[in-house]
Amino acid sequence: MVDKRKSSTKDKWKEKSWYTIVAPSYFGEKEIGLSPSSDPKYIVNRTIAVPISDFTGNFKKSSSMVIFKIDDVIGKKCSTVFIGHEVSEDTIRRMVRRRKERIDIITNIRTKDLYKIAVKFVLVADAKLTEAKRSEVRKTIKDYITQKSSTMELGEFALYVIGDEVYNELVNSLKNVYPIRKIEVRKTEVLGKEAPEIVQNEAEEPVSN
Repeated sequence: MVDKRKSSTKDKWKEKSWYTIVAPSYFGEKEIGLSPSSDPKYIVNRTIAVPISDFTGNFKKSSSMVIFKIDDVIGKKCSTVFIGHEVSEDTIRRMVRRRKERIDIITNIRTKDLYKIAVKFVLVADAKLTEAKRSEVRKTIKDYITQKSSTMELGEFALYVIGDEVYNELVNSLKNVYPIRKIEVRKTEVLGKEAPEIVQNEAEEPVSN
């Protein structure tokens, strides 16, 4: 006697095709996964997390992820866009252990091509900071990343925040404020693309005294 449930399951899999998922052009259009689907429309908007080390070669970040979203399917090929990254909790725990003070910073930045991105940092100081010094550290980091991101398009910024250069530059930005060498951009999240007219209106708003 034929098990109808098994036959039904096999038939469903026969109906599915495999689609190749590739990273955006600014990540070299690297193949990052395969996904089965009976219809390509069901793949669009799926997300896929890929180890940062796959792109940087830095295996210390093999448990931290770059996150992409499928935005289109052409034939059997799925294109993606960068929607953020996240450093693993294990990495953060190792970083914070036996240190004196943790400082979390969250800010929104805008890229040159008008993508709005939430950026989250964690810094660890070797000694307790005064409230004034802590505020100065926060302001310095926010000012630095705001200025830096304004010169980069989304792809450039994505590669920047998962690479090693960002760490060196953040440390350098603080050298005249407080010597903090434990810094991590622990998470980014693309919030969307802003309309040029909104940005223009913001620029034209008078500054209140």
